[in-house]
Amino acid sequence: FKCLNFYQLNNFQLSNRHLCEVIVNYNKELARKVFCSVELVANYVCKELERAPNELDLALSAQNELKYQTALQERMPLWLDHKNKSHVSMDDETNEIGNMLFELGETNGTLPKFLRLQLKQYPETVEEMLIFRHWLKKLSHCFMENFKVEQGYINPDILELFFGDSPFKFHTNYFYFVDKKYCGFSTRGYDLMYNYFVIHGYRGFYFEDNFLKTRGELVKEEERYFVDEEEEEGLYKVVEYELFGVDNPQEHVMMHLCFPIGSKKVDIWGLKDIDE
Repeated sequence: FKCLNFYQLNNFQLSNRHLCEVIVNYNKELARKVFCSVELVANYVCKELERAPNELDLALSAQNELKYQTALQERMPLWLDHKNKSHVSMDDETNEIGNMLFELGETNGTLPKFLRLQLKQYPETVEEMLIFRHWLKKLSHCFMENFKVEQGYINPDILELFFGDSPFKFHTNYFYFVDKKYCGFSTRGYDLMYNYFVIHGYRGFYFEDNFLKTRGELVKEEERYFVDEEEEEGLYKVVEYELFGVDNPQEHVMMHLCFPIGSKKVDIWGLKDIDE
């Protein structure tokens, strides 16, 4: 600072003060950590995520306690894969373990570092649900370069239970989605993508049934009447994505998601070739 005159030093102090004000005022909106990639996989051995002592808030209102207990009784899963939807038969006692995998990327030329959060598919206690909620909330304050949906994904219904109508969102640069449509993957992954992600770059889709790899962007969303080939005309929130082939850019398709008004669940999904 010896080389700064009075005016330069004054400007530096003002800039520093404004920067501190921004950090204080937008603390909850600023990314606290950047992950190279996040996805949910079946098996992976690496270091577990750790939380600070007394960091977990176990307090619940009576109303939320009842909601969480009901979700436990109904066996609402924390995560989904291509074999299931949002709820399961009460006679099914299986409870698989999934791993939410966080890639920290390279640091100083070293190999990428991975962390994992092990999750039972069906929580057995309210505390297990609160632990998952804790990490999801922390993840919403981070930025992900890539988010992948292939082997499994977060159940949109559990996010609705945890966060309701709050402005809860994950932030990622790129969102990759493998659609195992004919394996029963359902449209729940699209519910997750549209309702709970802010995607700053493009979306990549791999449709396994026709081996089509595409990427593109959301181009339109509006409330209007929509007629499907097998359905009667209805009023929907129609969301349209323009997609181009990765291996062949001449491939041009439009994908639409139709949500009943006021709903967060896709009712109609469609893919249409566009003739150039």
